[in-house]
Amino acid sequence: MNKLDNSKLTNDAKFLISSMYAEYIKRRREQIRKSQARNFHSIDFLKTNIMPEWSNEDILDTCFELRKYGYIEGTLADDTFHTLYITTEAISELETDFKDTIDTVLDYATKIKNAIPFL
Repeated sequence: MNKLDNSKLTNDAKFLISSMYAEYIKRRREQIRKSQARNFHSIDFLKTNIMPEWSNEDILDTCFELRKYGYIEGTLADDTFHTLYITTEAISELETDFKDTIDTVLDYATKIKNAIPFL
């Protein structure tokens, strides 16, 4: 069992952070600099590229949860994130859990998504 399973995060948050981490791994394998690979820009970016089936409000709420537990950081204004980054602390924890194996991360994200009844 990994640390993410034992965390206080909801399944929504586990799904979003594992999906973001999978994207981070993909970017690093494409030789994108770490600072850029950690950058997820905004709620709109997450909606378009990672979570198209979620509303912006649900993504924002889940991002606030992830920020509360130190998984993401960003600049807030007008009740939304204008910049959004996965933290190095989150990467460290997820590296330990998933060993930078994208297939393992994606399998985990699928398992968690299936546990969310309304998706």
